[in-house]
Amino acid sequence: MLPNENKLEEIRKRIDEIDDAIADLLSQRMQYAKETKAEKVRMKKPIIDRQRQSEVIEKWRERARRNRGSSGYDLSEEMMSKIAELILEYTVKNEMEEQ
Repeated sequence: MLPNENKLEEIRKRIDEIDDAIADLLSQRMQYAKETKAEKVRMKKPIIDRQRQSEVIEKWRERARRNRGSSGYDLSEEMMSKIAELILEYTVKNEMEEQ
């Protein structure tokens, strides 16, 4: 293998490790969401909380704003918002299917 190919493979390996960590964290997040749902049910609160969803999305957007200029790559607010929306969409879908 050529030196450049070795470097490319090493970079890809690091990306794969980060992807594994993200998947692990998402799994943990889903577990906490499941626990949150159980508490909402116990407290007789609605499963869907639009205000909390808005807060979560705004926190993701804020993470993008905080990140600007602090690393080699700026995260866009649009990307972070879409990630948060997708996570929330899947979480709600999962919670509703378990009823």
